[in-house]
Amino acid sequence: AELSDLEFVQFHPTALDNPRRPMPLISEAVRGEGAVLVDDHGDRFLADTPGAELAARDVVARAIADQLGAGHRVYLDARQCLGQRFAKRFPAIDAVCKQAGIDPAAEPIPVRPAAHYHMGGVAVDAEGRSSVSGLWACGEVARTGLHGANRLASNSLAELVATAAWVAGCIAGTSAGWQWPRMPAMVAVRPDPSSIRQVVSNALGIVRKGNALREAVADLLPIAVGDTAAADPALVALLMTIAALRREESRGSHYRSDFPGRNPKALPSSLTLCRAFESAVSLNWLRSERSY
Repeated sequence: AELSDLEFVQFHPTALDNPRRPMPLISEAVRGEGAVLVDDHGDRFLADTPGAELAARDVVARAIADQLGAGHRVYLDARQCLGQRFAKRFPAIDAVCKQAGIDPAAEPIPVRPAAHYHMGGVAVDAEGRSSVSGLWACGEVARTGLHGANRLASNSLAELVATAAWVAGCIAGTSAGWQWPRMPAMVAVRPDPSSIRQVVSNALGIVRKGNALREAVADLLPIAVGDTAAADPALVALLMTIAALRREESRGSHYRSDFPGRNPKALPSSLTLCRAFESAVSLNWLRSERSY
C-alpha cells in the first residue's frame, strides 16, 4: 500500500518526567489555566515566544528539548494560577503526580517531551480507500491529510468518528467481488521494539539531522529484514527514517537542523515498502563505498 507523511511525528511537550513508561501526559489544559514552564533556576524561558506556553506543540517541545540538551531540567509551575485548586480542577493529573511523589499545588511538575501522535500512515482517499483494492484504513493508521504536518490537540478523536462513518458507508456499498482463498492462520512473533528504541530516539526525535538518519538506516535495515521480535518495529522505523531523510526542509513536527528552512509549497510525501528498501540499500552501498 502507498504510505504518506511518515516523517511527521508529534511530540507532546509536557509528559511527566519520571521513570514510568509510557510517561503520563500533563495536558495543555494546565497551561491553559495559566501554568508556566520554567527551568531549574525558575526562569520562564518561553515568555518572549509568540504564544508562550500555548505556542504550537512543536515549538514548545523544541524549546524544552533545548533546555534539556543544555543540562537543565524543566518544570510546569501551576502554583500561582491554581495552587490548592489543582486537585479539583485536574483530579486525574493530580493523582498521577502524587503517585510519583509530586504535589502540584505545592511544587512544580518535572516535564519533558514524549512521542505522542503519528500524522502519517496509509495513504487514503476521502472514503478511506488505500492504493490496495479491498483495503480501507481509518484512525491513526491512516493518513487522511486532515492533520497536515502538526495535529491540533483533540482533533484525532474527531477525525476518527467522522472517517469511521465514511469508511463504513463505503464498505457497505462495495460488492464483495473476487475473494482471496482462505489461508492457514499464522501467529506472528510478538513485536518487541526495545532493542531499537535508542536508535529511533537518536535519529527520529524532536530535532533530526541527515547524518544521524543515515546511521539509523544502516542500523535498522539488517534488523528489519530479519526474523526476530524487533523486525516489525525496525521496519516501521526504517520507513519513517527514509521519509525523514527525503524531506529536506523543516515543517510542522518534522524539524531538520541541517535544513531549518521551509519550502514555499507544502507537498505530501509518498513511499512504499519496496521504494523504502531500495533507498535503504542504496544508502548503505554509498556508505560502504565511502568507507574504503
